[in-house]
Amino acid sequence: MKKYIIPSLLFSSLFCTVTQAHEPYVAPLSYLTANTQIPVISAYAEQALNAEYALKQPSFTITQPDNTKSEIQTAEHLKSATVFDLPLKDSGTYQISTQISYPLKYVQHNKEWKMFFDMPADQATPIAERDYVIPSDFKKVPVPVEISREWSIQSFVSKDKTSPVTGITTSPIQVEFKTHPNSIYAQQPVQITIKKSGQTFKNAELLIRAQGQTDKQAQKVTVNPDGSATLTFPHAGQYLIEAGEIFDTKNKPVNQYYTIISLGVLPVLTQ
Repeated sequence: MKKYIIPSLLFSSLFCTVTQAHEPYVAPLSYLTANTQIPVISAYAEQALNAEYALKQPSFTITQPDNTKSEIQTAEHLKSATVFDLPLKDSGTYQISTQISYPLKYVQHNKEWKMFFDMPADQATPIAERDYVIPSDFKKVPVPVEISREWSIQSFVSKDKTSPVTGITTSPIQVEFKTHPNSIYAQQPVQITIKKSGQTFKNAELLIRAQGQTDKQAQKVTVNPDGSATLTFPHAGQYLIEAGEIFDTKNKPVNQYYTIISLGVLPVLTQ
């Protein structure tokens, strides 16, 4: 996955951050709780789970333990993060999700498709040091191909106990857990299946990042041809797992889809 993006509302004043992989996520303050409500944080971040820029007034879908759904409308109160309270009326697992899209432009350069940003040359690093292109890289700028990048961001909160969860069917890429996502222990293998539009996903790429890790520090996980994969988390803490499609720079770009899920991994299970 090559992801060099920042939120559109920041782009005009933050050219210097365009080479950083700012991606959205959503995560509760705690994944297991006995509280009647809990804060939830969502943001764009270059380092996993370290909020840097707020999302712009997203609406979150909450799937209750009884599988009924509700919507939470948020207001942008902070520059660094979008924060809201999640009511926890009943015992069981609540699933939090939303989808965020961002327009992108691609052009061909030296027979490879690269993201195109309309920015001055004096605000970009030398072309040999970047994976995107700008107008000054061309004698005549080609007509860009415009696509959309869509993230489905998800997380889980369990009050008092866990209850069954299902994949988000509205997300183009679904991640199904064989182990409950709030019952994952460090160093214990976890089986998942990745699907695209409900079908076998043969070209999936899967990344794991512990809190604070950048995209370049991500652990790449092997995905089998049937979309199955095994996750193992080295230690307790918060993680992001990201499932997407391998991007071939030789092929003309099409709309891109990613699913990013935050998890709270428990300490090593002792016998």
